[in-house]
Amino acid sequence: MSTLEAAAYTRFEWMKFFNSASPLSWQTVSMPSMELYSPTDLNDALRFMEHGDRSVAVIASGTDLLPRMRKRQASPSVLLDISSLTEDLRYIRQSGGTVRLGALTTVAELLESPLFDDRLSMIKEAARLFGAPQVRNVATVGGNVCSAASSEDLIPVLMALEAEVKLLSAKGGRTMPLTDFIVGKRETALEPSEILAEVSFPLPQGHSWTAYEKLGRRNMLIIAIVNEALSLTLEDDLRTVRSARIALNRVSGKIPALAVKTGGFLEGRKVSEGTIAEAQKVLAAELSLTSDFRGSGAYRTELVQAYLKRLMDRCSRKIGEAP
Repeated sequence: MSTLEAAAYTRFEWMKFFNSASPLSWQTVSMPSMELYSPTDLNDALRFMEHGDRSVAVIASGTDLLPRMRKRQASPSVLLDISSLTEDLRYIRQSGGTVRLGALTTVAELLESPLFDDRLSMIKEAARLFGAPQVRNVATVGGNVCSAASSEDLIPVLMALEAEVKLLSAKGGRTMPLTDFIVGKRETALEPSEILAEVSFPLPQGHSWTAYEKLGRRNMLIIAIVNEALSLTLEDDLRTVRSARIALNRVSGKIPALAVKTGGFLEGRKVSEGTIAEAQKVLAAELSLTSDFRGSGAYRTELVQAYLKRLMDRCSRKIGEAP
């Protein structure tokens, strides 16, 4: 009998959820019955994904998936719990000119890493505004990326850094740009047999800096109305833009994306009040933002333009101050 055939499933139901309308009462909420598989190692997990013919969802901390299941927005028949695979999937490494983040790396660990000081400081800027300490301690990089929604704070940051994702299956692995991995709201390029194993990005070179801004309806524990990330590189004269990668939680539609036209407009131009003002107009024309209860499309557009100036000013100033 194979390992998969011999493995026992743990059956469970999540029953009691707090009824926020009445602090002194509890509401029983029956979630759909499902099975949970805990692999012995990464290869076991990949074999399980290869042979499964059911609706399988990969879970680690569940900070995004479980609330969606509770609301019936997701209904997998099987959960593959990879939270124990820390030896293979939980790390922050610098390999040559590349930073590698294991899928199980937590947001709290990003805050603790000295690698994300100075030129990569926007990673810590985003991590500080991510949920509450309890959430940061368990929420993972891989989970945030695979959620593929405008509410996920790390995605614009990683897009601005030219991140790639590494996908593994029992048959091998492949890599692709993060911008190609997210194909729609809650939709990724993952095949049914694949697991996201790693996110990597090149270290910024030359005269570079990064910065991040986020606004919600309060300062903490919020889904962003707007979040915006910038990775800026200047030429040796410290005035001319070599590259500008601007990523937002929404450009058009409801998924994070790069503002490609605005970044292209800035390249080759000198940083000045006039250039930034023109770039703000290009950005406004590039956006197609919708309204919801958090804010109107027009309000979001105004915010994004204001943040572009703030990010450009901060990054160019930091580059000038760097040794």
